[in-house]
Amino acid sequence: GGDPEGTGKGGNSIWGKAFKDEFKPQYSHTGRGVLAMANSGPDSNKSQFYITYRSCKHLDNKHTIFGKLVGGMETLDAIERVGTDNKDAPVEEIKIERVAVFVNPFQEATDELQAERDAELEKAKEELKKVPKPKEEKKKVYSTGIGKYINPTIKKEARKAESESEATSSKKKKTSSYSFSDFSAW
Repeated sequence: GGDPEGTGKGGNSIWGKAFKDEFKPQYSHTGRGVLAMANSGPDSNKSQFYITYRSCKHLDNKHTIFGKLVGGMETLDAIERVGTDNKDAPVEEIKIERVAVFVNPFQEATDELQAERDAELEKAKEELKKVPKPKEEKKKVYSTGIGKYINPTIKKEARKAESESEATSSKKKKTSSYSFSDFSAW
C-alpha cells in the first residue's frame, strides 16, 4: 500500500524525502495484521507500507513497524485471497478506502515499558539503601614517611626474629670444599 502512482515504486513521504528507520525492541512482526514500512534498504522509508498475513520475524529490525490491525480481519482475509503476478503485485486492484485509528498502541506500550523500568529502578534504589555501608577504619599513624603506619613494636619484634634466624643459619652452615687435585679416576 501507499503507492500513489500505482507503479509499484512508491511515492514520497510526508516530508518529501526518505526517512530513517525507527526500530523498537518491543515491536515485532508477530502474527497477522502488523503494519510496517516497505523500504529498499536501511533508512529508505517513503510512502509504501505492508500488512502481514502471518508472523514474519525475519523482517524485524529491517522494516519500521507502525501499527497493528485490531479489527477488520475479514478484509485482510479477502486481500490475502487476491492472486499476484510474477512481480508479486496483486492481479486485481486493492484499495483501502477507509481506516480508523482507535488508540496509539505504541505510545501505550512505550508508557507501560517506561513505568516498568521506573519501578525496577526504584526497587533497586530501595535495595541499595538496605545494604550496610562499609565502615572506614582510620589507620593509626606511628611516624612520618615510609612505614608510618607500621607499629614500632612490631618492627622491633621483626628485627629480633631476623637477627635470631641469621644467628642459627650461620651455625648450620656446612663447609664443604671441592678439589680437583686428583684426576686418577678419569
